[in-house]
Amino acid sequence: MMPPVRAAVGPRAGPRATRSRQAARGVVTCILALVMYAGTAGATSASTRAELAKAKKSLLVLSDMPKSWTASASSGGNTPTPNPAQLARCLGVPLSVVNDNPPTVSSRTFNSKQDLQTVNDEIEVFPTAKAAQADLAVAANHKAPQCFTTDFNSPAAKSQLASSFGSGAAVGTLDVTRTPVSDYGAHTVNITIYFPVTTNGEVINLEFAEVGFVKGNEEQLLILSSVQSPFPVSLSRHLTALAVARL
Repeated sequence: MMPPVRAAVGPRAGPRATRSRQAARGVVTCILALVMYAGTAGATSASTRAELAKAKKSLLVLSDMPKSWTASASSGGNTPTPNPAQLARCLGVPLSVVNDNPPTVSSRTFNSKQDLQTVNDEIEVFPTAKAAQADLAVAANHKAPQCFTTDFNSPAAKSQLASSFGSGAAVGTLDVTRTPVSDYGAHTVNITIYFPVTTNGEVINLEFAEVGFVKGNEEQLLILSSVQSPFPVSLSRHLTALAVARL
């Protein structure tokens, strides 16, 4: 496990705040695609569709968020990881685990008043409880921070991330670590990513935490993002507690 890394704090909201928020939203879309590493999705059976419909009722909703937050169409989604074989070798797991892409339901994207924090919620339905635990074990693997740091800083992954910005934007090094379990709750596993982006002459520092936990054959994933400052711990604990209680 890598030691905690704090993002350097850049300039606060100012004349370029609107452009900064727009850029941050672009990052949310792209980094979610990177974090939600997966292979190609397969077809779903009628029974699985029924499970997905039931799981959807457990997702976080706008009323769970602080007042003044808004909701927009989901900006996330699973996408093939850029270097699946390399990642599997680094983690010491079968390629099939890295490439697994179970049927998934997603919440809307929840945004704070100035888009400085966002929340996404997803539930993946696996064929068995064992498969769900195996997927969570990838993030819990003690090699995960180092392996994901290498994977996310590969040319393919950084190109995918840079595509969210216009010409002249520069994406800094992505540092993958863990934040304390106490920030979320017992029985959770997190992968936390810090990185800076320079766009329109302004440095935007971002924090993304993917928080996962399993119940039966379902794995729930909260993706908490924050711009220029850490995601509020009191809010991350509150949202995790709500999600755990509903799954």
